[in-house]
Order: sequence, then C-alpha cells, then structure tokens
Amino acid sequence: MRAIWCLAIGVLVASVTLFCGGAAAEEKPVKLGAMFISSGKMGGYGKHGAQAIQLAVEEINAAGGILGRKLEATTEDTQLNKERTIEIAKRFILTDKVDFLMGPTSSGLAMTLLDIAKEHKKILIATQAATDALTGANFSPYLFSTLSNAMMHSRSGAYLMANKPYKRWMVVGPDYNYGHSSWEMFITKLKELKPDVEVVGEVFPKFMATDYSAAIEEVLKIKPDAVWCPLWGGDSVAFIKQALPKGLFDQVKFAFPVGGALETLIPVGKDMPEGIFMSTRYLFTTPDSALNRRFVKAYKERFNEYPDYMAGETYAGVTFIKAAVERAGSTDAEKIIAAVEKEPLAWESPEGWKIMRAEDHSVVEDCLWGETVFSEAYGFPVLKNIHYVPAEEICRTPEELKAVREGYRKSLQ
Repeated sequence: MRAIWCLAIGVLVASVTLFCGGAAAEEKPVKLGAMFISSGKMGGYGKHGAQAIQLAVEEINAAGGILGRKLEATTEDTQLNKERTIEIAKRFILTDKVDFLMGPTSSGLAMTLLDIAKEHKKILIATQAATDALTGANFSPYLFSTLSNAMMHSRSGAYLMANKPYKRWMVVGPDYNYGHSSWEMFITKLKELKPDVEVVGEVFPKFMATDYSAAIEEVLKIKPDAVWCPLWGGDSVAFIKQALPKGLFDQVKFAFPVGGALETLIPVGKDMPEGIFMSTRYLFTTPDSALNRRFVKAYKERFNEYPDYMAGETYAGVTFIKAAVERAGSTDAEKIIAAVEKEPLAWESPEGWKIMRAEDHSVVEDCLWGETVFSEAYGFPVLKNIHYVPAEEICRTPEELKAVREGYRKSLQ
C-alpha cells in the first residue's frame, strides 16, 4: 500500500521529493557557505550579511525552495584573517559539501579565494568585496559579483561632479589599495569629462586610523573646492566627527563614494552636516517598489533595524543563486557558468533589477547618489535629492570587456 501511495503522489506532483521503496526521503538541500567579517570594528558587515541570508533562505524555502530543493546556509566569521578565511572555505567545500561560497567582506581576502573556488569548481558570490579587479584583471569564471564595485562608484561620482562648479580637488582616503584606486579612477574620469579640473592635494591616512587631525588640517590649509573621500565605515564616522568642530564641512564640499551606508549615517546622527554628497550600494528608502517595501518591512520586523547596504546586497546575492540555478536546471558550477554566459541574467532585488553580464561576471546597474539630510521620521540622516548615474556610463566599455576576456585567455596559456 505504501509503494502505491508514493507512486500516485509522484504521478500527480512532478516536483515531489519522496521516492518509493525508501530509496530517499528527500532531495539533498542546496548548500551555501558564507564568510564575512562578523566581529570587531567591521563586524556590522557580517551581522547584516547573516541576517539577510537568514531572511532570504526562509522566504525561498517558504516558496518551494530552489528546483524543489531546500536552501541551507551557514555563515562564519573570517575576521580580517587570511589563514582563517582559507580554512573556513576549505571546510565548507570538503566537509560541509556546499554548492556555493559567498563573501568575504575584504577584497583582499576575496582575491585569496579565487584559486580555491577554481580548484574545487565552486562558484563564489561576491556581495561585499568590491574591488573591480575581481571581475577585471583577476577575472575568474567561478566568481560572480552581484554588487556595484569600486570602479562603478568612482566613475559615477565623476559623472555627478562633472556637472558641479568644483574645479580644485583633493583626496582624503585610506592608505591601501582601495583608497588609492578609488581616487585614481574618480579623478581620471573627471578629467576626461571636465578637462579644467585641477588636483591640489592628496592625503592618505592610515586605514582604520583613530586620529584624523593632520588630514583635517591639511584640507583646511589647502582649501580645495571639493574633496573625494573614500573613507568608509568607522573611518568615515571618526573623520566626520573630528572635522565638525573645525567647521570643515562649512568651507569645503565633500563627496563620499560609500558614505551613504547606515554604518556611517546612524552613528553620526544629528551631527551629520546637511548637503554632503554620498553614494551607497543600497538605501532602504528607495526604490519605492513592492519588493523593496516588502523586504524592508520583513527585515525591520525580524531584526528590529533597517537593512544596511550589506543586507540589501547579500540578499540580492542569495536570490541570484536561485535565479542562476533555475536557469541552469542544476547546481553544477560549469552548467551555471554556461547558462549565465549564454545570455545576461536579470533578476529583481530590493534595490531594483540587476543584470549579470556574461563577459566579466559583473553586475550591471545604476549607482545611487544623494545629499545628506536628517530625517525626523527615522531618527537619523538619510539622503535627499537622489540621483542615479546610469549603468551604461559607469560599467566597463566593450573595449574593456574584450581586454578582460583576452587577459583571462592568456592566463590559461
């Protein structure tokens, strides 16, 4: 009788996961192993990432899973530690038998994982690491970046500022690869768009510094029209708070390419000067779409806080996995790569529609900029005068995409 019942169910419901004769009670779940910095000064990245994964997994499973299979996810704290990150990734692959890797927060750590992903033929989804090298000079078919990268935000800032009256520019950025490359990409593009721009100073404080007084004094001495400031997270908070008593923001216009994150806006609070130009990869107040409203409501109710950009981008990374597996009809990495490269893959996220491009495995999307303003409704600053710089202006050109693929082919020789 039991075998007949199973057969009947199997005929009526094609996606059933029960098998007759007790061969298997349920298809194996799709497994995701995520790695973020979840402790210390940068711990918010991991916290918001893990919360977004939890929410996405619950919603996907409630809707039937991925190809009828449940999605399971484990999140580990990499800290800012290369050896620990490698150990976690290998354990995910060899012991936990995950189908996908996600993370890490640090771009440097992400570069470290490229060879591991390739060796074990596991797809790595980048939802927080934002160096353009991941999908450019170090392109690997096993990595997909689902967030707008540093190049896109630098170029978008140039397009925005090219229409502003500021001509004398300087930089205050963290003294490591991201800070220097962000400035180089911004000012190079700005000079293309506005040839009369002049560079009047460069200051690169130590990454995760505690004292920015020297940098502040240098800006006050030079008196530029505007400053490109790729400080982020705790660094941007410390810099802004230390600059306020000096009246710096009353004298010089600032543009923070990643300053519009809640990890900056909320800690500065009512002290945030109005009118600072800031960009962010996702801001919960926009767009006014059904999906974003639903996501923000569910996140707020579940975790008692608004989703930061790390949450929005990580949620989008999980839903990309669902879209990619369903297109390929498989969790096999080679089949997914072939399916996505056959034609661009579009999927909806809280921040809007994203497109995964075949040539460099980089997301194609507009970049959001706005100006700071305190919100009584939320109790912390948000952004006003929202402006989206179009993707076609900031993503890699056809010539750049060709160079990415040619570079990859040469690396295989």
